[in-house]
Amino acid sequence: MALSLASTLPRRLASSQFKLLGSPLRAELAARNAPQLQARGYNVTPVSRKQDAEPRQGLFKSLLHGSDTARGEGMTAQSHSTAVGRNKYVHEISRVAVQPAHVEEYKKVLAEHLPKIASDPSLGARLVGAWEVVVGDLETFYMVWEFDGYAGYDASTKALAQSEVWNSLQRSVRPLIASRSNWMAQEFGFWQTSPPNDKMGGIVEWRTYHLKPGMLLEWETNWRRGLEARRKFVEPVAAFFTQIGGLHTVHHLWHYPDLDTRKVTREAAWQVETWNDTVSQTVKLIDKMHAQIMKPLPFSPLR
Repeated sequence: MALSLASTLPRRLASSQFKLLGSPLRAELAARNAPQLQARGYNVTPVSRKQDAEPRQGLFKSLLHGSDTARGEGMTAQSHSTAVGRNKYVHEISRVAVQPAHVEEYKKVLAEHLPKIASDPSLGARLVGAWEVVVGDLETFYMVWEFDGYAGYDASTKALAQSEVWNSLQRSVRPLIASRSNWMAQEFGFWQTSPPNDKMGGIVEWRTYHLKPGMLLEWETNWRRGLEARRKFVEPVAAFFTQIGGLHTVHHLWHYPDLDTRKVTREAAWQVETWNDTVSQTVKLIDKMHAQIMKPLPFSPLR
């Protein structure tokens, strides 16, 4: 019924408009009515049928192929990743929550298997670091693996599936874990991962930022400047942004000798104007954030 009224109303109004043209007064009234007809979207020409058909075709096309806006946003996101990323390696961030009663056994299994996997070049998986959470989500472990691009990751996945060491690891840990998840991520171009260093000691702060969609490029722009201010006080370890898994997420890793040094150095950074500007510009880009303190496992290349 609503469609029928909408289709006949323009013709009635148009007919009334033409009947008024017999006198100057009626012509003036018709001129006043014309903008109202246009403003309400009425069109008495046959073009309206074509225009009505185009949205329907566009809707059908978007259902099959995605909307033009969505495709454009996807291209923008991809170009942002290319713009801010190092584009040399991809990294897998693995998070494992272990049953409290099995934490020590889990660490023994990792110590037995992970160094063997990381030292076998035929498997194509390089262990960047392995840490245990000591402040935050307890009984939780993080591992970061490095691969030669996604092609290297695909090849490594196939090689690991044939590896007895890898399969032994999986069989051993499954009864011990409560849950696990992973993300595929890439380094920021301005903040490359520290090389293996087993003499650093101390602790690592792992800060996770969940950004508002579309804010990655602005985040990188501000942090490029802010990192130089922070570098004067603290050792930056690594920074990643996710590409598969939980999206719009950034991970920053910082090294400190201890928690007291962390407190002192963070307070000192606030005295630098560049750092103040970085915080004020980036806090509005964040939906939520999470900070945890970790200690490296004995075999971790990054400590």
